Amino acid sequence: MTADLRTRFLEGMSRVASAVTVVTTDGDAGRFGVTVSSMTSVSADSSRPSLLVSVHHLSPACEAIKKNRRFCANVLSGNQSFVSDLFSGRLKHLNEDRFGAIAWHAGATGAPIIDGAVVSLDCEVKTALLWGTHFIFIGEVEQIELSAQRSPLVYANRGYRRAVPIAPDEHQPHRPESQISIGFFITLGPQFVPGLVADFAGQRPDVDIRLLEADHDDLVEQMRAGRIDAAITFGQVSEPDLDVELVCPPAPHVLLGTSHPLASRASLRLADLADQPMILLDFPSVRSANAALFGRHGLKPVIRFQSPSLAMVRGLVAQGLGYSIVPQAPQTRNAPDGTEILAIPLDEEFPEGAVVSIAQRADRRSELAKDFLARCRASFGQAGRQ
Repeated sequence: MTADLRTRFLEGMSRVASAVTVVTTDGDAGRFGVTVSSMTSVSADSSRPSLLVSVHHLSPACEAIKKNRRFCANVLSGNQSFVSDLFSGRLKHLNEDRFGAIAWHAGATGAPIIDGAVVSLDCEVKTALLWGTHFIFIGEVEQIELSAQRSPLVYANRGYRRAVPIAPDEHQPHRPESQISIGFFITLGPQFVPGLVADFAGQRPDVDIRLLEADHDDLVEQMRAGRIDAAITFGQVSEPDLDVELVCPPAPHVLLGTSHPLASRASLRLADLADQPMILLDFPSVRSANAALFGRHGLKPVIRFQSPSLAMVRGLVAQGLGYSIVPQAPQTRNAPDGTEILAIPLDEEFPEGAVVSIAQRADRRSELAKDFLARCRASFGQAGRQ
């Protein structure tokens, strides 16, 4: 095989979206887990349903699965990228006790079932075949657990995504003219949504307001699908069928605990942070924005902890465990337990931190959406003057 063929194969496969699965096992050979992107059904009509997973032959989990003769395929939900990173070895400080960092319980075979996974399929190994660098395991399913989560974590283009509907749901009734659906980036919601919605509802008490809090990419997909009328989010959007308007320019700040070595600085540069541990808000768009910010300066953040909870990020920062970067000056300068957090301006260009509104083109936009966006611009303008 030529080097070029291998390179093109890897590039091509990187563009294929795959559900992220953590394969776990337990037994005489020990308890192990590994993140894989190769999991697929084989047959639903054999004696028991069967599926296939592919595991690198050098992974400790591979040898354990062979000896334990059992595995559980845990298809992660969209908010479990931390779990994926944990079992892919990216979080090296947790390598010694990965299962201690998550919630799980034993399945029918004894293999760990990860709490919150979209689906967990507990299997008995029936076939193990070495092909190239990977063992292909075919297992028959003994137990299936379905959670309330329905949106799987997806890996494509070397980054995490969440699967969301991209076509209108034909079973949904037509949205009446007196109803408006608005999306907000998940961290913008608590700061701005209650007051904004109260103002809008006070002026238009006849309108049924529906809210969606989601990550940036999810909001864009929901806009494409026509499921929401407008969205307020961070970042950049290049969609010919959508109008994007700057609501608030970026104002990046570094969050620090009061005891942090950089706490006395009036402002900071990325070079000051390069060797410091970072606490990352774990959403795909936040990952991408931080990677772009550091990449423009030839730097890479040292991520110590990551969480999809902004409250958790603030709590870890307040305890002096690392810094975090936010795209706008925070309104709240305290952790959930009341501990003070410092917000120091970051002297770098951060276009990904701009607050923008997304809506259908003006000629396709409802009057309710136009009215809501006008009030939203006024609300952000008032917040910026405080």
